[in-house]
Amino acid sequence: MLPIYEALEVIEVISEKAGHTKPWVVSAKTPDGVKLFVTKLYSTFDVNQSNCVTKEVICNLLAREFDLDAPQCVLIDIPEYLTFKLSPEAQYQYENADHRLKFATLKLENVIIAIPQLAKKQFQRRISMDTLFAFDNLIRNADRGFDKTNLLLSPKTAHLIDHERAFSEKDIRNINIDTLQLEDSFTKYHLFFPYLHKSRFVNKQSFFNDFSYYLNTLKINKLNNIFSQLRTEGFLDYSEPIYNWIDQVKQNSTIFVDKLKGAVR
Repeated sequence: MLPIYEALEVIEVISEKAGHTKPWVVSAKTPDGVKLFVTKLYSTFDVNQSNCVTKEVICNLLAREFDLDAPQCVLIDIPEYLTFKLSPEAQYQYENADHRLKFATLKLENVIIAIPQLAKKQFQRRISMDTLFAFDNLIRNADRGFDKTNLLLSPKTAHLIDHERAFSEKDIRNINIDTLQLEDSFTKYHLFFPYLHKSRFVNKQSFFNDFSYYLNTLKINKLNNIFSQLRTEGFLDYSEPIYNWIDQVKQNSTIFVDKLKGAVR
């Protein structure tokens, strides 16, 4: 189950450089003491029509099943009285945000935003590039590219963030895996495509082996309790298209991996 915390204080409203959502950094009391969380204030339209909160939660948890790191996610309640001393702009943002619990992740320290064309070894020592490439194709995430990497680098690892645009209905419903073409938005424009594409042929032979193992051993039903919790908290049920898509890919993992290999040739 996802932890649910009540915000104690609004520490900061992150600037527009952080994206269109302008997240808030809030403090909350946890079993391990007071911690800071980066909190998204999505609109009701985004939550209901795009299932942003559900996508954020599920992708965050799925990443760990593929040995990829993502900051701990929680649900946060921000009491209205915490906004009384904020700027008019922040108060307006709060008033126009969805009233339900907010998706939030633990604020990471000592991290920088990944940039394209960083030396390959800088990525290699922090993350499996082919696994992340494959993972983003699995969750149908076109939002880890050259302009917006949505990847934070710490000294020893890389952290995946911002998955509200993954698992779009148009990308996972009524898709035939046999005729599926991995679109350029998921492949050629991915942050790691240039590195994978330019790799030596002998290295490419082992691409996606780890991803294939994690996919075939994935127990997707582990997410049942999370979907149930989200429903209890008033979020629309978006489990069926996600389950069906992942199951189809899992049942045809060899075909999917072949398509991944073809994309980086």
